Amino acid sequence: MENLLIYFVKVNGLIILFYLMYVVFLRKETFFTPNRWYFLSGLVLSLILPLVTFTKTIWIEPTPLPEVYEESIPLTYSQVEIPVQETIDWSLILMSAYIVISILIILKIGMELVSFFKRIQKQNKQKESDYTLVDSNSAENPFSFFSYIVINKEMFTEEELQHILTHESIHVKQKHSFDVLIGKVFCAIFWVNPIIWFYRKAMLQNLEFIADNETFQQIENKYLYQKTLLKVVTHQHDLSITNQFYQSLIKKRIVMLHTNQSHKKNAWKYATILPLLVGFMLLFQIETVAQVKESKIEETNYAVSSNYSSILTKNTTDKELRELEKTFSDEKHKLKISKVKRNKKGEIIEIKLLFDSGKSYVEILERKSTEPIEAIKIFINSDKDDNVTCGFEEISNNVADEVNYPEPPTPPTPPSHPFEDLMDAPTPPDFPEVPDFPSNMDDKKAMEKYEKAMVSFEKKMKSIEPKMKEFEKKMEVYEKEIKRKEPDMKKFEEEMKIFEQKMKVFEKEMEVYEKEIEKSSAEYYINGEKVSKEEVEKTQTNEIESVNIRKNSSPNRIEIKKKEIKKTK
Repeated sequence: MENLLIYFVKVNGLIILFYLMYVVFLRKETFFTPNRWYFLSGLVLSLILPLVTFTKTIWIEPTPLPEVYEESIPLTYSQVEIPVQETIDWSLILMSAYIVISILIILKIGMELVSFFKRIQKQNKQKESDYTLVDSNSAENPFSFFSYIVINKEMFTEEELQHILTHESIHVKQKHSFDVLIGKVFCAIFWVNPIIWFYRKAMLQNLEFIADNETFQQIENKYLYQKTLLKVVTHQHDLSITNQFYQSLIKKRIVMLHTNQSHKKNAWKYATILPLLVGFMLLFQIETVAQVKESKIEETNYAVSSNYSSILTKNTTDKELRELEKTFSDEKHKLKISKVKRNKKGEIIEIKLLFDSGKSYVEILERKSTEPIEAIKIFINSDKDDNVTCGFEEISNNVADEVNYPEPPTPPTPPSHPFEDLMDAPTPPDFPEVPDFPSNMDDKKAMEKYEKAMVSFEKKMKSIEPKMKEFEKKMEVYEKEIKRKEPDMKKFEEEMKIFEQKMKVFEKEMEVYEKEIEKSSAEYYINGEKVSKEEVEKTQTNEIESVNIRKNSSPNRIEIKKKEIKKTK
């Protein structure tokens, strides 16, 4: 109920916006046909835009529940007595009354339709090329409804009759009766909004301006046409669903006939509604959704950074070894982990690591022992020239245990279905060129040529109607296929932005971590004897005759070990 009321208010608000923009900017312009589409699009958009919503996600930190909630005792229905009060639902009563009035107005429209068709059944009808002429015996105002034009021929001279038929035939050709019915239906549904009645009145006046303007261009005796308008002032018609020859104030119609054509530059006024529609969407159609960040992080024995470095420890599981192989393998290099052997505690005591980068040599590190292996750093580095180096570096287990390496963020899962086997978009049929309207309307030859060209154009347009229907059906199938295959990329992109921010923080943490590793893994010697860093700092340089301090990093130990192996061979 509440959502329906909000939708109702939004629709009425948009209708008011469209009407006010017309009154302020477009009412005095002679863009009659564009105004017609402005009115119709205003009604359609007023119904659609309140249904379109955009979601904005805000990430918040998880908040622990206070202890009072943990200790609270839930109450059962037997422990609490809930007083029951019978109240009158006034909102339901008002809504029911509103719907009843709307139905009554729609029934009145239906009765007018039935009354019209009953009336023309009893009268003489004459089929013309573009319309059916109904000869009425009553002294009523000439009017048209869809393909019917109703007129009492005895009330007008031959020339006046031709003017009226030209006017009403324009209503028939351009199907203005649809506009009239749409306006009536909107008045029936939103009758409580007074602006909708002014909106419909402006629509009907604009339809008369269209018919008057085009009739004025086709006839020669323009003065007689204005006299014909005045002649039918006293006649009224009781069917509000029809296009009446006398529909709006005659004074306004005659003034519009003599108003200079608006300059094309004034078409910018149609764009004045756009900022208001954008403001409406930003203010009322964006829903903010708060989501709590996940605080749990899966425990793992290795950490992978954006610069392809990771620590393999004695406790790394087989599943994590497979993940390491995937992480450090692509088109340029491939990591293979084999010959893994564990002790009873599940610790790795034997392992072989191989880095194949496609070059003439490969990086190999193999360890065999009865004791758990030392921690091994796997890395892939690239310099500014995009030269890639990959390899391994041993790290003491004590060092690896002392320095806590950061946990990597988990990348979001991309959409599961890519755009594969997508059908080709249908090609629309070729439209005929619209003939140019003569610059001089008084040039009869040019106007006759233009009319012939327009007849040919309309025939060509009718001939491609089957192709257009076929194209529209294909487009419906194509759009359904696009929607079916379209992944939820918006959500994925938002998750990727968050992931990239986490990766930046993770990279900085990895820089600090690697420095700590280097600092902690350094070994110091004085006179050939291994000492701690604290002993080196305490020793005064001027009191020692020969002090040889050497910093030995993990890569240097590996090279020394390689040389020892070669010598033994």
